[in-house]
Amino acid sequence: MNIEITKNFIRGWLIVMIFIALVTIQGIQDQRQSHQMILMLSVMGLFSLIVKNIWVTAFMLWTIFLFSFFKFQGDTYLSNVFFGCILYFITKISFKKEHINLYINGFLWFIFANLAYMTVQRTGFDFIYTSTLQNVYPIQHVSNTKMDGFMGHRSIVGSLLAMGVPFLAARESLMAKIASVGLLIVLVFCNTSLCLLMGLIGLLFVLYYHLNRKILIGITILILAIGLLYLNKVDKLGTERFIMWKKVMQDYMIHPVTGYGLDSFANETKFKRFRYSQAIKDFRYGDKNSDERITNIDIWDNPHNLYISILYEFGFIGMVIFICYMRQNILNYVKSIKDRNTIALTGFVLVFLGLSMGHFPAFLAREMVYIIPLFTLWETSIA
Repeated sequence: MNIEITKNFIRGWLIVMIFIALVTIQGIQDQRQSHQMILMLSVMGLFSLIVKNIWVTAFMLWTIFLFSFFKFQGDTYLSNVFFGCILYFITKISFKKEHINLYINGFLWFIFANLAYMTVQRTGFDFIYTSTLQNVYPIQHVSNTKMDGFMGHRSIVGSLLAMGVPFLAARESLMAKIASVGLLIVLVFCNTSLCLLMGLIGLLFVLYYHLNRKILIGITILILAIGLLYLNKVDKLGTERFIMWKKVMQDYMIHPVTGYGLDSFANETKFKRFRYSQAIKDFRYGDKNSDERITNIDIWDNPHNLYISILYEFGFIGMVIFICYMRQNILNYVKSIKDRNTIALTGFVLVFLGLSMGHFPAFLAREMVYIIPLFTLWETSIA
């Protein structure tokens, strides 16, 4: 978009906003709330025009449209997208290519901190988290010995470690490369097969640029053999979500262009009067000798698949914007100089995209605080 045209539009809209008192929103009775909503959406829309990436702008404007179209449903999603874009913009104007190494080092120190705390948890001295006894009501908690790190869940810390593999593998020092293999060994004990798989793929991606092709083929065959053995003996890839994904996609086809709106998957809305049942569980009420039981229905709060989430809640247009954003960056990567940081960041993106087929790191604040800056640094490194 032409910079002068953008500036002229922003100037014009700022003048239009002077007349906000003349406007109300149908369905919002309180005039003060109506003006507050117009102010909020206008500022978000204007901010989207200065983020210096047409596809990020398009996604933010589409989010604003969906929020309005579905009668102001999904305020949590709207604010998260807005704050995410602010984080993206702040990173973009604060970090140049020469600063990328600084951020990567900080990210690696965070991984090390989690590994250290995982050791503490394994010895039974976890002072943050507790475990829950299942099939007992009222729910009882015991000391945690699971290796969840500071992330609070096995799959989340597994995602973190997997995303760290390409960064360590791309470092110059031999110790860092050994440490990348060490992360994979820790992932074996995390029992998260997709995280281990994507960690291995991230490692292979980096090795592709640093090893002789014959050696790389040999390592690939060895990794495949170890991976198959792991899937067979330790942790098989989960298939329990496939039935849910099929049903979700069938429902999505009813509203393919817009989906069901922001934050609609886990909630009942004016436009969606149902949710997706995960399991029905019976809990024993009282002490262990009691026969009284209570039934609880577990609800899927997320499809555990970023691509289904985008289609279901942002519609086909949301997916097109995402694909165009990725296409733009991939084309830039092909033309870029393949230095160590660029390779590592691209490996990270590859791992993230793979993890997002079975996990949902894009929906957790504790992960997005580094995912958004790392994506932004990827753009900077390939520009």
